[in-house]
Amino acid sequence: MNRETALASLTPAYAEALRLRDEGADHGAIAARLELPVEAVPNLLELAQAKLDTLLVLPAGEVERDG
Repeated sequence: MNRETALASLTPAYAEALRLRDEGADHGAIAARLELPVEAVPNLLELAQAKLDTLLVLPAGEVERDG
């Protein structure tokens, strides 16, 4: 699975957070865009990256089942 396909498989908040980070947005900007407390952003990014990493190593056609 390529990165864009994997990103599209994530929840919108996870995908948006990772895209914003990739564009250079800081935690404050990500928090504002997603309407979250800035303190939540590091954990959100960590979870989103872990899910993305999992999707990128799954065999083609296989989908992560636990969301």
